[in-house]
Amino acid sequence: MKAKLLSVAVALLALWAVPSAFADSGGSGGFQAGAQSASTNQAALGAAASYQNAVNANVPVSIAGGNVTSGPSSATQTATSDATTDVSNKAKTDQDQHLNQNIGGNSGCYAGCGGAGGFQAGVQNAETNQLAAGVAHSDQNAVNANVPVSIAGGNVNSGPSSATQTASSSANTDVSNKAKTDQDQSLHQNIGGGSCSLGCGGAGGFQAGLQDAHTNQAAIGIAKSDQNAVNANVPVSIAGGNVSSGPSSATQTATSDATTDVSNKAKTDQDQSLHQNLGDRWCGCEGRDMKTQCVAGCGGAGGFQLGVQKADTNQIAAGAAFSNQNAVNSNTPVSTAGGNIYSGPSSATQTATSNATTDVSNKAKTDQDQHLSQNIGGGSCLAGCGGPGGFQLGVQKADTNQWAAGAAFSNQNAVNGNAPVSTAGGNIASGPSSATQTATSDATTDVSNKAKTDQDQGLKQDIGGKDCGCSKDGHDGLSAGSGGAGGFQAGIQAAETNQWALGISKSDQNAVNANAPVSTAGGNIYSGPSSATQTATSNATTDVSNRSKTDQDQWLHQDLGGKDCGCSKDGRDGKDSHDGLSAGSGGAGGFQAGIQAAETNQAAFGISKSDQNAVNGNAPVSTAGGNITSGPSSATQTATSDATTDVSNKAKTDQDQGLKQDIGGKGCGCRHDGKDGRGESKDSHDGLSAGSGGAGGFQLGAQLAETNQLAAGAAFSNQNAVNSNTPSSTAGGNIYAGPSSATQRATSNAYTDVSNRAKTDQDQWQRQQLPVSRI
Repeated sequence: MKAKLLSVAVALLALWAVPSAFADSGGSGGFQAGAQSASTNQAALGAAASYQNAVNANVPVSIAGGNVTSGPSSATQTATSDATTDVSNKAKTDQDQHLNQNIGGNSGCYAGCGGAGGFQAGVQNAETNQLAAGVAHSDQNAVNANVPVSIAGGNVNSGPSSATQTASSSANTDVSNKAKTDQDQSLHQNIGGGSCSLGCGGAGGFQAGLQDAHTNQAAIGIAKSDQNAVNANVPVSIAGGNVSSGPSSATQTATSDATTDVSNKAKTDQDQSLHQNLGDRWCGCEGRDMKTQCVAGCGGAGGFQLGVQKADTNQIAAGAAFSNQNAVNSNTPVSTAGGNIYSGPSSATQTATSNATTDVSNKAKTDQDQHLSQNIGGGSCLAGCGGPGGFQLGVQKADTNQWAAGAAFSNQNAVNGNAPVSTAGGNIASGPSSATQTATSDATTDVSNKAKTDQDQGLKQDIGGKDCGCSKDGHDGLSAGSGGAGGFQAGIQAAETNQWALGISKSDQNAVNANAPVSTAGGNIYSGPSSATQTATSNATTDVSNRSKTDQDQWLHQDLGGKDCGCSKDGRDGKDSHDGLSAGSGGAGGFQAGIQAAETNQAAFGISKSDQNAVNGNAPVSTAGGNITSGPSSATQTATSDATTDVSNKAKTDQDQGLKQDIGGKGCGCRHDGKDGRGESKDSHDGLSAGSGGAGGFQLGAQLAETNQLAAGAAFSNQNAVNSNTPSSTAGGNIYAGPSSATQRATSNAYTDVSNRAKTDQDQWQRQQLPVSRI
């Protein structure tokens, strides 16, 4: 590579050092080529696994001929299992390229000289490939248990149970790809007209700027949290006398979180500027520089500009979150007594939360700025001159493909149970049941694709000397038999955006808040009041959105021929004592084509499903030789099942196109009698006199915007809500049932919002000015 660069440098120095030739000399030639290539490949894989078995147990085993007295149980367990995976790829590519070329000048050749030639090619290529995959898995088994086993010939007295369990299982996966590509390219070319007098070849210039950016990103994230949380009070008591159970007020807080955050962010900036100056702009015979460039038989200058910008962005994101939770907060004493059994009140509190959250997003931003400027000066040829020719082609192409899929599943089994089993020869007295259960199962999927494409294109072309015509000595710029200037401009913008989004959310909840004592007594059974509170919420939410914004701005400006040609006051020495192109001249021709094409395809699918089984039950089973007295039942149940799907497609396309074409001299020509034409009209003769070919202009503006949107959404809410008071009593004596005033609020909502919003703005301006021939 160093050897090649050295060879190019030596060649450039040799060309620069060529002495000026005076006759039959070949013109100087220049070559510049700049190539930049950057390839970046990144792969990141991460896995995190946390397995936890946490047991906090109080399990005394007591055997006594007398009494057994148990102290209070207030064990505290805090169990935390975290699995976190952070996988990120960040690639940044900067490519700056500047090519500057100055060729020719006043070469001192007088006849038969070949014109200068210049070549510039700038190539930039940036390719970025990123792959990130993250897996996080948390398994937790947390047991906080009070399980005394007591066998006594006398009495068994159990202390109160107020154990506290806080169990958290978290699986977090953060996967992100961020690619940023900046491409700046500037090509500047000056090709000066030689001071050749006769038979000179015109200068030629070539510019080609190519920018290519490929970005491919793939991100996959999976998070799974499995939790089994048991907070249990299960004393087993066998006594010849009485069994007295202390109150149960254990608190359980169980949280299972599975979170997946997958994001792809690609940003591509392409800036391209091509500037080309060909020939000397000071036209005339002995005008401002007081020298004629070429007098007769001169070849006209020719210019070529090609600007190409291409940006491809492909992004794939997939995320899945699974939260599986089994939360059991149980008071289940087993008592067998020859005497009486006294159960303390049950006021256990359970808060169970299962969250599965998936956030999948693709964000692609592409900016393409392109500026082509071409100045092709009119040669100061007097007769038989070839007119200058200009070519400009600007191409912008942006392809964006985004694919996002997200799934969230929350499975929850929450049981808050008071189910003592009592067998007594005497009486059984149950304390009140006021257990509180708050169970929440959330499955949330947020899938979004956002593509933004900005294309700005400006083409400017000046062909022919603006101030051409006559100098002070009365000779015009291009005289009899001259070939007219020709100009070509084509601007092409193509933006294609394809977005696909799929989101699935599923929440399965089984929430049971139960008071179900089983009592068998030789005497009486007294049941305390039941006022358990259950709040069960199952949410499945899917938000799928595609947002595409395409802005295309295009300006084409073309000036052909001298604008200030015409007569002076005395008919001789004004700006143009003769017109710009005189008798027998070929007229100027102009061509402009502006093409804009924007194609947007969006597809969004969303499914939400919420399945809820909520049971708040008071179902004591009593068998007594004496009387059975049931306390009042005022349990409260609030059950909510929501399935929400929001699917939206929003495509916005703005196309602005302006074509402006000025052909020929506005006020060109002078009178044959040498007088000015102010008294009669601005042009006693037109810019092209007798026998001249008229100016021709062509403008074509095409705008095409195609938008296809497909949205499908489904929401399912299945709810079984049971708030039940179902005592089963068998008595040898009387049965007294307390009042039932249970409250149930059951809500099942299935909501689907599917919307397609497409907005297309097309603005087009065409302006064409052609000279009016007046003979």
